[in-house]
Order: sequence, then C-alpha cells, then structure tokens
Amino acid sequence: MYAKLSMQVLPRLVPMGSKILVAVSGGPDSVALAHVLWRYMHDRKDQRLSLVITHVNHKARKEADQEAELVRNLAEEWNLPFILHEFNAKEYAKLSGQSFQEAAREWRYARWQEDMKRHNCTLLATAHHLGDQAETVLYRLLRGSGTAGLAGIYPSKDNIIRPLLGVTKQEILEYCAKFELPYAIDRSNTEPVYDRNRIRLQLIPELERNYNKRIQEALGRTAELLRWDEEYISSQVENKWTEYCRSVKEGQLLIAPEVWNEPEAILSRILRKAAIVLTGEQRGMEYKFIKAIIEAGNKTGWKQDLPGLEVQITTNGIFFFRKEFKQQEPEDLLPEMEIKLIPERWHSIPGLNLQIGLFREFVTTPDILWFTEFDADGVAGLDDYLVCRFRRPGDRMYFRRLGHKQIKKVFQEYKISIEQRKKYPVIAFGNKVLWIPGLCRSDSLLPSKTTSAKLYALIRMATACFGLDS
Repeated sequence: MYAKLSMQVLPRLVPMGSKILVAVSGGPDSVALAHVLWRYMHDRKDQRLSLVITHVNHKARKEADQEAELVRNLAEEWNLPFILHEFNAKEYAKLSGQSFQEAAREWRYARWQEDMKRHNCTLLATAHHLGDQAETVLYRLLRGSGTAGLAGIYPSKDNIIRPLLGVTKQEILEYCAKFELPYAIDRSNTEPVYDRNRIRLQLIPELERNYNKRIQEALGRTAELLRWDEEYISSQVENKWTEYCRSVKEGQLLIAPEVWNEPEAILSRILRKAAIVLTGEQRGMEYKFIKAIIEAGNKTGWKQDLPGLEVQITTNGIFFFRKEFKQQEPEDLLPEMEIKLIPERWHSIPGLNLQIGLFREFVTTPDILWFTEFDADGVAGLDDYLVCRFRRPGDRMYFRRLGHKQIKKVFQEYKISIEQRKKYPVIAFGNKVLWIPGLCRSDSLLPSKTTSAKLYALIRMATACFGLDS
C-alpha cells in the first residue's frame, strides 16, 4: 500500500513545501493515513514537508476521551504538533436542528479550517478510502443524484486531499497490523441506524455476494470516470456563464436568451449556478424546478416560485431574483446590463437580437451592421475589460476639439428620443463611452498610427432583423 501511495499518489497530491493538517479520529483509517504521511515526510526530506495532527472529541461516547489520548500519544511518539478540540456534538445537533452526523461534520470542518489558518497549513488530509467512495456513490444513486453527485468524493479538491481514496479497508487494516499501529473502533459504525451505515453493512455486502465481488472497485472506477466528465462539463459551463450571465442589480441575475440553444447538460447547470450565486445554497435548485424551467422553454411571461427565488422568462432571457429584492419590470432591465467584452468571442446583447465582438482581425460576414477600430495596445493597458452596456447617468464622451461631452447631449444632437436611447448599446470603460454604434464614436483609444495593432469592434444581427429604433 505504501509503495503505491509514495510513488504514484502522494507526489501528485502533495506539492513541495506543503504543511499538512492531518485529521485523525483514532480509527484505523486515519491512524494509517497519519503514519503513511509521517513516513513519506521522512523518506522524502527533499520535499520539505511538515505535519500537524488534529483530533475532535465529540463527547458522544464513553470511549471518546481514551481515543483522544491515543491520538495525542501517537503525535508525541512521531514528534508532531497536536491539536485537540472538544465539544458536545449531540447538544450542537439539537441546537442547530441538524442530524448528529451533519452537525458533527459541519463543526469539524469549521475547526479544521481555523487550524489551517492558525498553523499556516496548506493542505487538510482526511482518511476517506475506497469503501467510503463506494458508499457515497450508492447513497447518492439511491437519492437520484446526477453526474456531479455520482462523481463521488474527489481525491483533491480546494485544499483537501484524500490519499487513501483508492485503498480498500482490508489494505488499511493489514497496514496497521504490519506496523503494529494502535487504533480505536467506533462501535456506532457497526449499528445499522443511519442510511450510510446500512449501505456499508448491508447493501455493499449483498452486492459483493450476489452481483460483483469487486463492487467497491467498480463503483470507484465509475466515480472516477464521471468525475472526468463532470470536470470537463464544468469548465464548459464556466465559459458559457461568462457569455450568458448578466448581473442586473444586487440579488438579481439575467441569463441571456441564447442559453436556450445550449444542450440540457449545459442549460441545467447554468440554471443551477444562477440559484447558487443568488442564494449561496451550494446544492442549487432541485431537479424538479430545473426540469420545469427547461420544459417551459423560451415562453415569455412564464413564472415560477422557488425556495427563496422567483424565476421569470422574459424577452430578454431568464430572470432570477431573490424574493427580498423587488422585481424590476422587464422593460426596465436593459439600462442595467453589462457585458465584459472578451476578445475573439461573440457576445449576445439581450433584447436586441444583436451580437458584439472584439477581434484582432476584421471578420468579414454579410450580417455586420456597424464596426469601429480601437488601439489594441491601449485596450491591453486598461485595468479591466471594455464593456458593452446601456447608457448610465454620468456617462461622457471625449472629442479632441471639444473635450468631454455628456452622453445625454450627444443623443439630443442626434435627435434620439428618451425611449429610443434605452435600446442603444454603448462600448464603454468606466463612465467613458467610446462608441455608440450607428451614431458616433469618441476620440479615445483610436489607433495611434496606421501601423499600430488594432482591435475591431463588430456588431452583427443575431438572427432575424431587429432595428435599434424599433
């Protein structure tokens, strides 16, 4: 076990110079993990690793104090710093309204994050093993989870590593026996009172006996394959989120209508992400609500109350808002939108059936309506992206022979009505408007000379013709 971990797993999970907080309960899994990391630290002195042992005494069983002492003795024997936390987990669960397991887990991870900050640790190591992975996948499968849930436990995520995730319980017990490592047995893990315990004690043995004796390895492999898929899909969702998401106001989001062209694998995740961003609830929306929105399709006027949210489908896209914030009328949404113009990409302008893009080479297509040029070096020197948005109070345009002029006066000179002004997109940086497509542009960020690098700002029709002044 150690040979595989030290040669293949730990070099991938543990960067040079890491200081690792090791969560040790006193059971065989965590004791084996701590010993493996302690050996690896000494075997690979060139990596300059260090460890800190942390233990949580939940005060839930009479053996708890003895287990804390066991872990303390191991830390002293291995000459490692030791941190002890004590709290009444049952009382905390009662006060928080959570199950014992949920409350205890929440409290533990909160303390571990504090430990990491206090002791300058870069990683937290926990002792989840292959059996835990199989149990998690089955538990989530029975609850109807999607790809993200069935991807199971990640070997490395954020600052948490789980080196034993591919190791069986039997291998862990054999390792402890070989090195005569003392450990405690939590008898509550042998009682089928929780769903996870029943899966571990009853369902997995049944599957091993009558279906696949290596079911744990099979489930671990399935989780890994789904994790690869989920990581790729998630990367695509992040790109699409940047393209489609429009921040309207605090507590409000608009997803551009072009999102309806995406496959359900992307669309569903964007809907879930919108709920997560607004509510902070990491589970996002339930499947039934996502399904309802997808089935509604691009049906203007459709509304749905969700826990803490309301969703409305408008001509401008899918509008999300937290219920404590007053909903805006759809026709008032346009002036609040803002699109960061990431070069070499088309961006949809909600409600106008137009697309805008910045390109290093001029894109020759018959549907280009307007274009202008910017100095590429000047744009690159800005501390943020150019944006496409609608006019705002305080907007100004710079003209070389006139100085700065309020955008309100520019619209007045071109005899654009107040109602029509709402539908004119502008390219801006801060409160400086650089270009009003179809009207005029400022003298800011003009190419400095004919040989300077240029960025071409292009606006084209998205689908059918739709005039700005309609």
